Amino acid sequence: MDVSKLTIDMLKVPSESGNERKMALLLAKRLRKNFKVKLQKVNGSLNLFAFSGKPKIILTTHLDTVPGQLKIRADKNYIYGRGSCDAKGIIASMILACEKAKKEGYTNFGMLFDVCEETDFTGVKKSLGLAKPKFVIVGEPTNLKLVVGQKGLLCLKIICLGKAAHGATPEKGRSAINAILDILKKLREINFQKDRLLGTTSINIGTISGGTARNVIADYAEALVELRTVRPNKEIVSAIEKVAAKKNVTIESSYDPILNSTNEVGLNDLERTTVPYFTEMYFWAKKSKAFVLGPGNPRLAHTDNEAVSKKGLEKAVQIYYDIIRTNQNKK
Repeated sequence: MDVSKLTIDMLKVPSESGNERKMALLLAKRLRKNFKVKLQKVNGSLNLFAFSGKPKIILTTHLDTVPGQLKIRADKNYIYGRGSCDAKGIIASMILACEKAKKEGYTNFGMLFDVCEETDFTGVKKSLGLAKPKFVIVGEPTNLKLVVGQKGLLCLKIICLGKAAHGATPEKGRSAINAILDILKKLREINFQKDRLLGTTSINIGTISGGTARNVIADYAEALVELRTVRPNKEIVSAIEKVAAKKNVTIESSYDPILNSTNEVGLNDLERTTVPYFTEMYFWAKKSKAFVLGPGNPRLAHTDNEAVSKKGLEKAVQIYYDIIRTNQNKK
């Protein structure tokens, strides 16, 4: 079976977040022919770990996709469908690379396909105890560039309380909306430190809500804010607390940026890069060297035009295989 056919076969099995179980079982049936397989329960879904020996290197990505199935089709150059580049084409490339490595006598490597990556990372958080690898390749569409660093993620909820009054007599009330607008303005004006490789911390005000009616002074307002960080998040929080009171700011999640050295993979011809988005690299970097690498254009992920190049898939099989070959010994 070639990598394009395996990708198309997987696209025919919907696996939106929370509905990955069928996909895990189908892949487990195939992988048991060549590897030891462990299925790990994650709520109603299953993480899949397939390995040979004691894995020093793990190729990993996620089984789930975002919602919204797309028509599955293929032409001379591309495969189209939900999950084609994020990340079923990557799964197919990893499987064929590992099967080739196993056939040629290499050992001490594995594949880990987790669940809920598109929602709350429950799968990867639970999977971390399955192995102690030297390093990990996280599969995401990167145009086959080796990602050595990614920005951090800091999610805030900002709440302001006011005092309700008639809109015609604003002096008798205190507008929570005005207060939150003042805080948001100050946040946007913070001059965060830059990083030479990761760039600049960015801030996005995702939602603002508050008030009850146009003729009532708002007594409540909230905003959800997301920052993509390039410095340790504690530094970012410290800067925020200089312009906003702690009582107004709740940290809902905080993941620091990651930046690795570039010499562990052993393939010097791979172009190195960093990315502004968040991946499971963060979690694996807590216990080993972690990098992100995969076929596909990240701009097509989650879109109605999701697609992956057939040549990209074939090249990914070779690159994943070369990583295993370069870093493992034969039996």
